[in-house]
Amino acid sequence: MADRTNWALFMDIDGTLLDLAPTPDGVIIPKGLPQLLDSLARALGGALALVSGRSLDSIDRLFPGLWDAVGCHGTEWRLGGQTFTPQPSWSDGLVAGIEAARRRLPGVVLERKSVSLALHFRAAPEQGAAVRALAEAAVATDPRRFGLLEGKSVMEIIPAGNSKGSAIERFMRVPPYAGRRPVFAGDDVTDESGFTAVNGMGGHSIHVGDSPVSKAHFCFPDPLAMRHWLYGLNNALGGDQDHEHP
Repeated sequence: MADRTNWALFMDIDGTLLDLAPTPDGVIIPKGLPQLLDSLARALGGALALVSGRSLDSIDRLFPGLWDAVGCHGTEWRLGGQTFTPQPSWSDGLVAGIEAARRRLPGVVLERKSVSLALHFRAAPEQGAAVRALAEAAVATDPRRFGLLEGKSVMEIIPAGNSKGSAIERFMRVPPYAGRRPVFAGDDVTDESGFTAVNGMGGHSIHVGDSPVSKAHFCFPDPLAMRHWLYGLNNALGGDQDHEHP
């Protein structure tokens, strides 16, 4: 991975920058990580974005630096201080029906994001098939409007036609990203569209974790190794050294 000074860095959060937790609110931010990301953003001329299934509000609660970011798997984004968040496309009746079904599945959590609905079953893996069936039934009510993403112990209903890959491609068409080499790191099947996008642009794709099949060209075993690599990248770019190793 040469020519690091002209990179545009795109980073997934859960399972990539941060260790996974039983619930989205249970993640721990390693000391020094926000400062490291801030230093990398400056060293790359601002070409750093967080790309997550989380909503922008959730991203900002974890990392309040207001960097460029993509939320809800490409459905909403912030770029150069300008934010785009579409109106939710589901009806109250659809949400009520999903919630009623969810209550019959112990251990399953419904997370209502700004523009998507996520059914988490990490605390109840035995409910996976039932959660998948519930989500598929919800999408089938209007497949032209809704899409379905399956991640690690989560099924997510999102507006159709969005992905992390399409969001990265959008960013790469405008400054400060345009003309740079995209680098994207992620850990889940929901990140594969991002890997495909950066591979198609001659960039570098990094899978974090243990996956037998991925389109990513490089791999790190866990978020700790990912953070260690970012720390080394910051040093190589001459970034700020006045922060703890995350």
